[in-house]
Amino acid sequence: MKSLEQEGFILDFPGYAFNEEKIIEILQQNNERLLLALPLLLQYPFDYLKISKQLRKGSLAKFKKIIIITSEICKRKKINNLLLKNILKQYSLHQKIPKGDMEYYYTSFKESLRNQEKKEESGLIAQISIRGILNLNQALARIYSPGKLRIMNKIFNHEKLTNTELKYYYRAIRPLILSILNENMQKYLRLIESAKKYIQEQK
Repeated sequence: MKSLEQEGFILDFPGYAFNEEKIIEILQQNNERLLLALPLLLQYPFDYLKISKQLRKGSLAKFKKIIIITSEICKRKKINNLLLKNILKQYSLHQKIPKGDMEYYYTSFKESLRNQEKKEESGLIAQISIRGILNLNQALARIYSPGKLRIMNKIFNHEKLTNTELKYYYRAIRPLILSILNENMQKYLRLIESAKKYIQEQK
């Protein structure tokens, strides 16, 4: 259901196995908003002849027009689309595109690319976050026992502790936390780690 969104075009639309089917379906919808997605799909391999044979005259005319528009968009964005160049030449596709139509499609294309970049960036941030959580859990597991971690997770999730857990926290967990947070302790440990590296180099 997110086929077009994956291409950067934010609009729910059924997914298909082949690019040709996506293109044909959009052209048959007779929806100007959906047509804006075509320049994105035309960046991927498609069979011009196969699509053309399945379109009515009006839809075919729109398809040809959008191919020309997409080719111009590629020129502006310095995208080397050999397939479109060959189609334009082989089937002699040429017509004057109104400036308003060109800008309409070009603006939508740029917006879709930005959406795609944002989505990729969000995915990268999510991956980094997951790795950070994994590293944190590994570090905590080296310092705290499973029982202590369970109590700490309850506090982190704002869950109420039992009296026994609360007493155990102040007796066995909190002192270690304060030691770790101590700035002098952190500086000391950094010096130890640095000195260890120096000793290894001497060997």
